[in-house]
Amino acid sequence: MSSEGNPAVMKLSQRRAFSPRSAALGAAVLLLSACSGGTQNTANSSGDAGKPQYGGTLKFYDPVSYKAWQITNTLWSNSNVTTNLADRLTWQNPKTGKIEPWLAKSWTISPDHLTYTFTIRSGVTFSDGSKLDAEVVKRNLDQHAFGDKKLGVAPDEFFANYAGTKVVDPRTVQVRLSKPNAGFLQVLSIYRTGILAESYLKKNWNDKGKLTSLIGSGPFVVAGGNGTTNVVLKRRDDYNWAPKSFKHQGKAYLSEIRYTTVPEQSTAVGALQSQQADVVRNIAPDDEETVKSSGGQVEAFPAQGESNALHISLAANAPTRDIQVRRALQAATDREEINKIALSPSYGVAKSILVHGTPKRPDGSAYLKYDPAKAKRLLEAAGWKTGPDGIRTKKGERLSFTLYVTPYYQVSQAVVEVLQSQWKKAGIEVKLKSPSMSQYEAEIGKNTVFTQGQLSRAEPDVLRSEWHSELADSTYTKLPELNTLLEAQVAEFDPAKRTADIKAVQDYVLKNALAIPLYDETQVFGLRPNVQGFQTEAVARSQFYNTWLS
Repeated sequence: MSSEGNPAVMKLSQRRAFSPRSAALGAAVLLLSACSGGTQNTANSSGDAGKPQYGGTLKFYDPVSYKAWQITNTLWSNSNVTTNLADRLTWQNPKTGKIEPWLAKSWTISPDHLTYTFTIRSGVTFSDGSKLDAEVVKRNLDQHAFGDKKLGVAPDEFFANYAGTKVVDPRTVQVRLSKPNAGFLQVLSIYRTGILAESYLKKNWNDKGKLTSLIGSGPFVVAGGNGTTNVVLKRRDDYNWAPKSFKHQGKAYLSEIRYTTVPEQSTAVGALQSQQADVVRNIAPDDEETVKSSGGQVEAFPAQGESNALHISLAANAPTRDIQVRRALQAATDREEINKIALSPSYGVAKSILVHGTPKRPDGSAYLKYDPAKAKRLLEAAGWKTGPDGIRTKKGERLSFTLYVTPYYQVSQAVVEVLQSQWKKAGIEVKLKSPSMSQYEAEIGKNTVFTQGQLSRAEPDVLRSEWHSELADSTYTKLPELNTLLEAQVAEFDPAKRTADIKAVQDYVLKNALAIPLYDETQVFGLRPNVQGFQTEAVARSQFYNTWLS
């Protein structure tokens, strides 16, 4: 789900590690003070700064450069921009996790959960002046679900079981599914399913990737920038169709947003202190206290969905084909230490394959206990004996792995260095590799034993996107029992039964040690004290409609 390459020829599994993905802030997330150590916030920053003011330019610094601008690009840098350009049919409230009306003002669902009838909001226009109607909604959904070979557009895996959309009248569409999907309304709320104008839909894949092609109905429009290291958005003064739960209606407060790529953390934090930047995304854990001590704010938003984890390829010719070795690696991983040494209190300690606050998240702590003695016992039982240098061997082979520093995660280097130290205590050698982005994308594949990654989506069905053999297929090996469990949970609409089904998925993944959760994926922002009303949408991506400068 990265912008890298044409998804017409790239499976989601090939794109999984390239960028974090979308998720939501559930009701269970706590709203903490921005002045406390490690803020974890669901939606809004700042205290009472008086009446919101219109106008001003907000300067946003991002550590990652921008790539191709197709709406389905899940690179965090890109999606912090696009969520402000394209509205969706539904809105997922970051505080409650509930699905609310947006471009669809209402809907009904058939008793068999296969037909969704949406009434489309009237009076909505795209930034090119064209009108939102049932026909353009149908064309957006069809292109997502079916793709378009002539245009080089591949189907979007998030639209599995979509059967088609019928235009009933100019303001009504009927969407049909081939199988029930308990997460379908939530799919329609994520930034990657933003409804775009007919002019965008007609473009081929490469042309869709141009920044200026993004013609949405959102509160901001593209006003400039090269689309690689900088982007400029300006306010739409005629915007007047925000979700009802938003703090205000009508146009956005900010007049302009300027996004700039600044990879160097020291430069970005310095710009925040010198008032050259207003918001910095993903400040380093070591810089959080620096920002707060100079009067700034630190806002941390758990990226609901999957925990950041090492996914294990069962197709790779490696010792990890042995379940005892995989379980040993799980037991040799101390997540509390990872949080203490490499991260900060802003990041949650991984206790599940889902991030804290994700709806229906099961507790997986029993599988994720740090137990170095158990790790050694398992490796001994698997035939791996300690060598003279402390590294285990078996039939002349060293128990040695390569771990990639993933360039899309700013904390990856620090995290894998801690992991290297932990696994060495169990007799496991870890060699670190720090490739460039292009090298990383070229080398990662089914023969890569460990791939650091996660999918973010405020819906537990994110697990199906990651693990089903017909979707991301993280293990690169068909596991029929896991497929059955994943299909069962998304077809279940009884809340209690679905919670149990999701736990069964997690039990299978962790019992078989298919992934090694590292930490709860989190987006940490540094803000100047004059930034008011800062919030993210339900996937921890900046939503600037309610933000203003005091």
